Amino acid sequence: MVINGTASPATAGTPGQAAKTANGALGKDDFLKLLVTQLQNQDPLNPTDNTEFVAQLAQFSSLEGITNLNKSMDGISSGMAALKNSNSANLIGRSVKAEGSDFAYSGAPVKVGYDLTGAASSVKVSIFDLSGKLVKTIDGGAQPSGIHDIAWDGTDNSGQQAPQGFYGFTVTARDSADNAVSANTYVFGQVSGVNFDSGNANLLVDGKEIGQNKLKGIYR
Repeated sequence: MVINGTASPATAGTPGQAAKTANGALGKDDFLKLLVTQLQNQDPLNPTDNTEFVAQLAQFSSLEGITNLNKSMDGISSGMAALKNSNSANLIGRSVKAEGSDFAYSGAPVKVGYDLTGAASSVKVSIFDLSGKLVKTIDGGAQPSGIHDIAWDGTDNSGQQAPQGFYGFTVTARDSADNAVSANTYVFGQVSGVNFDSGNANLLVDGKEIGQNKLKGIYR
């Protein structure tokens, strides 16, 4: 912008240029103020070209549209998150399947699951207590790729009944060439409550928190 033939340090350049050099800090109101300031301080002998002025108005319109769109998207996102969290309360009392390897043992046989990425000639499921001590190894034999589940009756490797509490498990599988076959693990349980943490819903499954995004199945 030129005032009496000299560029003004405070208002030099177009509003579009000013908005771009502010690293996104300027909003539509700031943009409009710059545009008005430019018109007020333009050189009467060399006014802003109509084409340039129209282009600046188009920039302002685009900036306003983007700002309003961002606000709308933020509102939609917040609404969807709130709806998802409120629906999570409907899961209380339902049986679910979720990603994970930790589960609760209450004295009754416990089912755990896993998804083999390939065919395995041998599969072993190992149960550990909270201290990491091996409690039980279950031989699953040869199994094809896909989803499987196996039940633990609560006994340890010596045949003694394990105490009630929380346990974890791992799956070791190998193919016919003795190469490792990876497996994703799952746990099963009943939802008894929902906790909210920073807008995210965590389900209480048999006394253990599981993120709702970990769910893989919902049953009655």
